[in-house]
Amino acid sequence: MTNPDAISIQSLVLTRNKASGSFASDTLLRATLAIIDLDCLIPATCNNLVASLLNETEITRINKFTHAKRQQSFTFGRLAAKLALSHHCPGHNPRQAQVDNGVFDQPVITSAHTAFNDLGVSITHSGHYAAALVFHRAHPMGIDIDLPTTDDANLILADLKPAITEMLAGLHLGTQARAGLIWVARESIGKTLTTGMMTPLAIYAPSSIEMQDGIFVVQYENFAQYRTLIWPGIKGWLGLTLPRETTLSLSDFRWK
Repeated sequence: MTNPDAISIQSLVLTRNKASGSFASDTLLRATLAIIDLDCLIPATCNNLVASLLNETEITRINKFTHAKRQQSFTFGRLAAKLALSHHCPGHNPRQAQVDNGVFDQPVITSAHTAFNDLGVSITHSGHYAAALVFHRAHPMGIDIDLPTTDDANLILADLKPAITEMLAGLHLGTQARAGLIWVARESIGKTLTTGMMTPLAIYAPSSIEMQDGIFVVQYENFAQYRTLIWPGIKGWLGLTLPRETTLSLSDFRWK
């Protein structure tokens, strides 16, 4: 593949304690994360990916956008989804699957091909990255990458309850980093729950924020069944929400 610095595809190794519940299928415990560094992506590579990964319906939809910025973000997000899907289902043509939108505008995978049945996808895009996570729908997950501007950071932090402000203060982070952490946590769990930002933000209030082996771990007051892992980054913070009792192997995970 040309332009390799722009694309990272990682298989995530997931495990669950068999005693933690009735869900015990190891075949469902895998996910694939595809990240496109938009600062490194060259137009020729983008055009080649569109031709090889997207089907006619998806390309037609792209061409209907009248605003260039919206067209680009949609394209990059779909490309990340198809990259993850092609890696998750090797040997199958990703053009046989389609990334549509559900009733809440959430991305969904549809296909007449059984290889893509029962798969879910979470998509995120920022000024520097587009990324997608493919997983089995029986094991819901969500992803977000972002780094708020200074102005946005002040608005995000001003909206927090004193208890959450105190949690963040204990982490000794700067203003932009604190806002980035809380924002990607909200977005990733909102995508996991299929609520997005349509729900009052207070419902995503964390019950704890801890640093473990260089990763921030967020747990929630109202959604104790989930936790969010957050990696800091210079151009964006990465948040990944998964069921609380699921363990993600971090030995091979890479984030810039």
